Parts: sequence; C-alpha cells; structure tokens
Amino acid sequence: MIVQRQMSVIAEELEQFRFALKQYVDTASSQDGCLHVSIQKISRESRFIIYEFWENNAWNSHLQTNYSKIFQRINVDCLKTPEHITTMLVPGNSCIL
Repeated sequence: MIVQRQMSVIAEELEQFRFALKQYVDTASSQDGCLHVSIQKISRESRFIIYEFWENNAWNSHLQTNYSKIFQRINVDCLKTPEHITTMLVPGNSCIL
C-alpha cells in the first residue's frame, strides 16, 4: 500500500511540527511492514507531503500505535487545514525501489 499524506503547517508551529515529524518517521521506518517513508517539503510554503510504503495491512495496524496517535494529535495543533490522506493498493508482486 502507498499512503500519501499532505499537510499544511501553521508557520508559528513549524519547529514543533518538524520535531514531531522526525520522531514519527524514525519510528514508523523501523516498524515491521514499513518498506519506506519519504518526505517532500514544498519550497516557499509550509506544506509537507509524506509518502509511506507499507506491506499488506500493516498501515492499518500502524494507525493504532501510540506514536501514530501522538503524531495525529500534534497535527491538530500544528496544521492550517485537516490533513489530506490518499491511499493506493499495489499488487502483491510489485517491487518498490
């Protein structure tokens, strides 16, 4: 599964958000079923796009973890608008580079 998360951050909350994002990525990347996490910051904006690649249903389990819930709570205080999440299932024999 590929998960794309788009977040527009309040400028005054950028430092707190970056710290929370780093902790989230470090923890998520080390979880079973997580194949890769990548972040793109849109230049000149306080907008981030996170790409997460997960095996099977691991992402659904990941959402129930404490670190994921903590990151979601921080987002409530740091984001200008609600987070936009898009998911796409990938056939099982695909290879992610």
